[in-house]
Amino acid sequence: MDSTTIFIAVVVFIVINIIGIAVTLAVVLYQLNLLISGGALVVPPDTGPVDAMERIAWKKQRDEKLASKARLSSAYRTGVMVLLWLSLLTAVEFVANMIGASTVAMFLIAFIKAAIILQFFMHVSSLWIQGESH
Repeated sequence: MDSTTIFIAVVVFIVINIIGIAVTLAVVLYQLNLLISGGALVVPPDTGPVDAMERIAWKKQRDEKLASKARLSSAYRTGVMVLLWLSLLTAVEFVANMIGASTVAMFLIAFIKAAIILQFFMHVSSLWIQGESH
C-alpha cells in the first residue's frame, strides 16, 4: 500500500464518521424532541368538561399546549437540519481543501456557513421584523 491509498482511505473514513455522527446526533435530538413534547402532535380526544364556560377554557388551554408542542418540535427539526447542513458543508470544505480548491471557493463555503449561523443561531433576521422581540 502506498501513501496515496492510505491517505484516500483516511479521508473516506473521516467523511463517513462525520456523516455518521451527524445522523446519530439527529436521531438522538429527534428522540429527545419526542420525549420532551410527550409524543406525536395529535389532538387528544374531546373528553373535556360539560359546562360551556369550563369547556371554552379547557379547549383554549388544550390548543395552547398543542401549539407549544408544535413550536418545540419545529425548533428541534430546524436545529437538526441546520446541524446536518453545517456538517455537510464542513465535509465539503475538508474535501475541497484536500483537492486544493482555490481560496475563493474556501471563502465561499465559509461565507455560506456563516450565513446559516447568523440566520438560525443569532436570529439576525428578526432585527428587521416589526413587532418581534428577541
